[in-house]
Amino acid sequence: MSEIAALIPAFNCSATVGAVVAGVLQHVPLVLVVDDGSSDDTAWQARQAGAHVLRLEENRGKGEAVRTGLPWLLAGPWTHILMLDADGQHDPNDIPGFLALAHEYDLIVGNRLHTPQAIPGKRFWTNYIGTRALSLMTGFPLEDSQCGFRLVRAAVLRRMELIGRRYSVDTEILVRAGRMRVPFAHVPVRVIYNGQVSHFRPLADTVHIVFSAVPFKVDERVRRWDPGPEFFRPLAQALPVLPPVSGGSTG
Repeated sequence: MSEIAALIPAFNCSATVGAVVAGVLQHVPLVLVVDDGSSDDTAWQARQAGAHVLRLEENRGKGEAVRTGLPWLLAGPWTHILMLDADGQHDPNDIPGFLALAHEYDLIVGNRLHTPQAIPGKRFWTNYIGTRALSLMTGFPLEDSQCGFRLVRAAVLRRMELIGRRYSVDTEILVRAGRMRVPFAHVPVRVIYNGQVSHFRPLADTVHIVFSAVPFKVDERVRRWDPGPEFFRPLAQALPVLPPVSGGSTG
């Protein structure tokens, strides 16, 4: 049976993070929000909604937020880690689609491009081009390489020595998983663009993502075996993770 926890990096998402956390907790038992140096009350809203929160004192980008918070989850009993964004563009109601495939696949990535009319034109075409390039690099038949909504087996993540910065961490996980030849699948997800502020820069970040895949492709930072949760416990114990606010949602 799968035991799944969620990791949500967040930067200035005070208006959306609470609803995202509450929605995710309807499907998984634990959420860790990494507040990436927000200047608003993102951390408080997340804790009040039922999330554990790790707060970074300054903004370091999505890559470092994911890499900083991940050991706390990899040290635990979780078989899979669900990753999604805090800005409300990922719908927690799509989570059952990931859970249904968890027993069969090690990496499941959301696919937003099945409804291209729902995506702003510039973002669709930069994503499409980036996806074609990364399909060649990873060996996966990718349909939406830049979707941060994904489910990854914890044993696979524990074998990765992640170094990616900004949004390239999503690419790094794909490339390293491709080297490991893990079972892979897509699941259709909705995309929600209702005026939320996104920190993704379509052209600049797509170029960064594609070119960052080159060193990931030749880098050897993949462990031969899963070192187990105990390997990450010293790192996890050093992280100042705050519990949910008493009385918040618990799923």
